Amino acid sequence: MEVLMAERPTQVFHNKVIDGTAMKRLISRFIDHYGIGYTSHILDQVKTLGFRQATAASISLGIDDLLTIPSKRWLVQDAEQQSVLWKNTIIMGMYTR
Repeated sequence: MEVLMAERPTQVFHNKVIDGTAMKRLISRFIDHYGIGYTSHILDQVKTLGFRQATAASISLGIDDLLTIPSKRWLVQDAEQQSVLWKNTIIMGMYTR
């Protein structure tokens, strides 16, 4: 049984930011109304739409935007050092395919 969102004209559109708790309630309502299979399909479509919109808006995350666990800071520093070394190698023309 496939239920399409367009087949439900009685549904109300809400344009607002929701937190994690509200998201859980919304997903529970989808599961109760549409079942787990179609809810999974809806959530995949929402995820894809989010990625498309973020790409269209040119939103990107840099390493400085992400939180790191203090005990793992060495791992981030090591990756940054390796990145600098690779960039220098490429700039100097020492890297060939």
